Amino acid sequence: MLRSRRLALLCLATPLWLAACASVAPTRGFDAGETAASQLYTGRFSANYVRYGRNEGVQGSFRWQEQGRNVRLDLVSPLGQTLAIITATPSGATLDLPNEAPRNAPEVDSLMEQALGFSLPVSGMRDWLHGRAAPGTPSNITRDANGRPDTLRQSGWTVRYLAWQDTPENATPTTTLPRRIDMARDGNESPLSVRLVIDPENKE
Repeated sequence: MLRSRRLALLCLATPLWLAACASVAPTRGFDAGETAASQLYTGRFSANYVRYGRNEGVQGSFRWQEQGRNVRLDLVSPLGQTLAIITATPSGATLDLPNEAPRNAPEVDSLMEQALGFSLPVSGMRDWLHGRAAPGTPSNITRDANGRPDTLRQSGWTVRYLAWQDTPENATPTTTLPRRIDMARDGNESPLSVRLVIDPENKE
């Protein structure tokens, strides 16, 4: 059961395609020479999925840090245990699990396929967390009365923006950040739904 829950958490790296478990190896640093501004998101997550014909659920907190095209995702249990760390850069991706050797792959999606047996659109989440579609892939977006995304469909996922951060009066739809995001994988095979509640004041 513990193994099953740990694997489910990786779905947020998911997504989302990533401490009592101090044995998690230090994650590799970002590519040298990266000078882009850093963006940090923290918050809470919950995931519901089907594994071996059984409904499962898990929840905890997350820390998502990005710098240019580099991303690090930490997933933490409600008791403060580090459950998984994923580092993704243009040169490759690394997955660290407690008490296991690091896993490496050329890119995030293949790493998730390697660990879980199916692929998640981790690269798309880089943009979905900003309230926009990922470039280079067909998408369908509906917007609310304020011009902000309401529902985004892309890469086999439906992303719903249910709440937004409080913003200054001069904020625009392109600078407003999400507060709550619900994501569901389309289709009947391996159902997976993820909810993210993002803390306020996540700054660049």
